[in-house]
Amino acid sequence: MKLFKSTLSATLISVALIASGAALAQPAAGMHHQPGERIVKFLNLDATRAAQVTTIMTDAKTQRRTVMESMKGKRDDPAAREAAHAQMKAIGEGTQGKLAQVLTPDEMAKMKEARKGMRGHGHGMMRG
Repeated sequence: MKLFKSTLSATLISVALIASGAALAQPAAGMHHQPGERIVKFLNLDATRAAQVTTIMTDAKTQRRTVMESMKGKRDDPAAREAAHAQMKAIGEGTQGKLAQVLTPDEMAKMKEARKGMRGHGHGMMRG
């Protein structure tokens, strides 16, 4: 059961990270990055768009955290897991839609390509 719970947690976290985007690298131990910071640096965004991306990614992080908090004590409930998965997916899709309003199609493609290249390495492109 412990393995199942840790696998579920890892799956929910992975869904959140992939859905909302991924980061180029994990922060060094003890270092925390502002949500969206890696996207801003990766795409070399101007201050206005950097602020917009940071806001979008901060909101997504808050929403993901709320879903994870709602799962406390419910990890053994398949219906709750499915609902959380659906919420995480919706958060990710919403985040991508918001980013697409700020970033150019070329920038969105660059992020998608970076995420694709990092899959399976424990890293993401846009994790904030």
